[in-house]
Amino acid sequence: MRQAVLNQGRFSIETVPDPTPAPGGAVVRVSACGICGTDYGFFLNHLLPDGAVLGHEIAGEIVALREGGREWREGDRVAVVPLPWCGQCEVCNRGQHNLCQRALGHMVGCSTTPGGLAEFVAVPTSSLRRLPDRLPLRHGAVIEPVAVAMAAVRLGEIRPGTRVGVIGLGPLGLFAGLIARLEGALVLGMDERATRVHCAREFGLGAFEADGLATDRIRDLTLGGPEVVIEASGRPEAIELAGQMARLGGRVVLVASYHTATEIRPVHWLQRGVSLLPSIAYGPADYDAALALVASGRLDVASLVTSVQPLDEVQTVFERFPTQNDEIKLLIAP
Repeated sequence: MRQAVLNQGRFSIETVPDPTPAPGGAVVRVSACGICGTDYGFFLNHLLPDGAVLGHEIAGEIVALREGGREWREGDRVAVVPLPWCGQCEVCNRGQHNLCQRALGHMVGCSTTPGGLAEFVAVPTSSLRRLPDRLPLRHGAVIEPVAVAMAAVRLGEIRPGTRVGVIGLGPLGLFAGLIARLEGALVLGMDERATRVHCAREFGLGAFEADGLATDRIRDLTLGGPEVVIEASGRPEAIELAGQMARLGGRVVLVASYHTATEIRPVHWLQRGVSLLPSIAYGPADYDAALALVASGRLDVASLVTSVQPLDEVQTVFERFPTQNDEIKLLIAP
């Protein structure tokens, strides 16, 4: 098979033997693999050892099975949950599967476990989720980032009538805003890029270009600030901005990847009673809820997938990632 291998910050397309399923495992022919800010962070900051195969947003068809997967058949259409939760550690036992260190340390495409930027990927059958026939196979690759946004909305305790601010209207911020609106929230977002603001407005969200006045506008329109601010820009300096935007006693949910340090002034958070809630990954219930949401059509996945590129273009896709302002969700089709 062909796969994109990352070495010294560059991808090379290499031909290697096809993977074989482990006991109780399967091999999936990758139809689509999404690219996100986490992948770009690995690429830019050399966070994984040479030889890594990225890609954790995966959908495809089962082509091989080994004993232990009786409920599955070759040809089944599936999405892949990249987190192998152990189900036995302290955090799993108390329902915080997103903090399972085994899962985070062995996450498909985010560790030394090979990911979906390849023609085939081997995974345990416990990581498979069946896709309905009516859902285009490539759209199954969007379920994973929707699950990340779903977990952030849940952590923020967003309910009907909650006033929500979103900083950063890339895929995660947009997904979180759309899910919050489906929960009955009032959502107002901001982004430095006019194209992202326009896109959010096209989806029916309130949105402003971050021109220095956007924070004040959102605070005014929410009568003192949002109860929940979702920071999805990935800019460390935006964390302090999110704390300033939130209303007294509000909550700030961090849902992006941050790779550099920043200054946070604790006295501002203490005096205003604003809580800081880091949201990483998701649990099984979040993923299954995301799958149900996408399958139902309540989230317009067809409009969210704006670019599908072949595996040979992966280096170019990553190099252009920071400037692809007109794109929402980027997929690679190996």
